[in-house]
Amino acid sequence: MALFTYFELKEFDSASLTGSFQNFGSALSRPCYECEITNASDVDVYITTDGSTNELRIAAGTTLDITGATKFNSMTEGVVLFKQGTQLQIRQVTGAGSGSIFSNILTQGTA
Repeated sequence: MALFTYFELKEFDSASLTGSFQNFGSALSRPCYECEITNASDVDVYITTDGSTNELRIAAGTTLDITGATKFNSMTEGVVLFKQGTQLQIRQVTGAGSGSIFSNILTQGTA
């Protein structure tokens, strides 16, 4: 079987941010190999994969690129950032804002 590259887009309006974690788009349909999270809003946000810790803080007006080497510091073939079915979640740091937060996610899977 051949592997194909797919893209998934996750978006969130910062005006809807609360102090509790909320789903950041839908769960991943395939394993994630690279992802770019852009915070085009005017507030910092926390992003997590487990809904209980602040794994990532993305400052307002910044972009974070995440690759396998970034998270695992490994060149092992087949390393994934987030497994299929992972639900990214997001919450405010200090309050709701204006603007959007979005993530471009590179996934791979069979046809």
